[in-house]
Amino acid sequence: MVLLALLVVTGVVVGRSVWGPSEVPAANSFRAWWWERREADVAVQVGLVFAGALGIAALMPPEEEG
Repeated sequence: MVLLALLVVTGVVVGRSVWGPSEVPAANSFRAWWWERREADVAVQVGLVFAGALGIAALMPPEEEG
């Protein structure tokens, strides 16, 4: 629980240092920023698909030879 609270506080501090109060003109500025930087979104999606495929492969029973 303490680790989660520390993570949230760290995220808020880093977020405020990256997007200062004067740099945030609109409520959906994060959406605009995220849309302009689609590489991160695509990388996360590829990672999730790869992790899902590895998870399914781990659940499959081993092949029997012979």
